[in-house]
Amino acid sequence: MQHFTRYLWWSAVIGMTGFITGCQFGSPCRELTGQWTNKEGQFFVFEPNGHAYWLVKFGSEFDTFPIRYQYDCKKNPLRLDLTGFQAGPLTGKTLYGILEWTSDTSFRFDGEPGLSPDVRPETFNSEQTQRFFRDKTE
Repeated sequence: MQHFTRYLWWSAVIGMTGFITGCQFGSPCRELTGQWTNKEGQFFVFEPNGHAYWLVKFGSEFDTFPIRYQYDCKKNPLRLDLTGFQAGPLTGKTLYGILEWTSDTSFRFDGEPGLSPDVRPETFNSEQTQRFFRDKTE
């Protein structure tokens, strides 16, 4: 009986620790699929299969760049790499980025283009970081 009581006590402690930690800190991994805008003429459309579109507005026209993405929320900071550019200055390069969720409906992103992950920013540069918001017109 004493062993069973000790088992119940430890189960309760471990369960409450997990509950408190989960509620307090939450998971850094959030759903990225869907349409996002920086409210300044740029949009990302992330599909669940690793494909995406980067839309950039010029006047009343959009340039659309079909790309691929890799989202890794097991790293700190979170990583978002964009690759497969077929046109423009990023052709043949990867945009190695970091991402931070600022809410369930917004994140900030900073990235550097290159041929190797060595160029990935370690911290957010306030002059280059873009903030994206879930587009409610989806």
